[in-house]
Amino acid sequence: MIFMIIPVIDIMHNECVSGKSGRRSTYKKLRSIYGDNPLDIATALKEDGAQLIYIADLDKIERIDDNNNIISSINNIIPVMLDNGISSIEDIENNKNICSYNILATETMTSLDNIEEIFKKYDSNKLVVSIDIKNNELLVNNKDIDLEDVIYLINKYKPKYTIILNISYVGTKKGVNTNIIEEITKKIPHTKCCIAGGIRNSDIETYTKKNINNFLIGTLLHEGNLSYKLYMESKKNEK
Repeated sequence: MIFMIIPVIDIMHNECVSGKSGRRSTYKKLRSIYGDNPLDIATALKEDGAQLIYIADLDKIERIDDNNNIISSINNIIPVMLDNGISSIEDIENNKNICSYNILATETMTSLDNIEEIFKKYDSNKLVVSIDIKNNELLVNNKDIDLEDVIYLINKYKPKYTIILNISYVGTKKGVNTNIIEEITKKIPHTKCCIAGGIRNSDIETYTKKNINNFLIGTLLHEGNLSYKLYMESKKNEK
């Protein structure tokens, strides 16, 4: 059982924050066993063996501000998969010196044509699609875009990673919606699926048996509740 744990941090006003179910107005400063500020946390995670880190720039997603400087500094420590509300080529260009992987999240996806243009211009190995689920439905900025449209793009351009994020479960430790995840993963065989949102130790054990081997972990990791057995198993993938 070899798998990869990708640590998650959400950044707002240059601080790591945490909350539940995507209710961002209620997010508070993150308490993490890895440190007190984003750079300390990233450094400790790198020293602990993390190969990638997922960052959501909540200020940029909400079009309030950005945390570019601190995210760029983290990317110098450990490669960053960044969700900061990308919807156009211009957004990718603005991220050139900030991150290693750009996340195309359905939450902020406004145009399928724009996403196709991005895939045609940039290396798909450095692009990540995030299928965002909320209340058991696709969370998407443009209601004319449906799940099958997104699946078509993934199969056509084959990004290295695809995230399946259940926003309703973020921070809850309630586990994942097995039916939705299995429905989606069966349809996108040419990408590495990363499961996210409310992940528990038991979910990691369940999905690795189904050959899903990448997990975005936030709450479980920062609280120090990741199973020691699973932690040691994940280290095998880092050698």
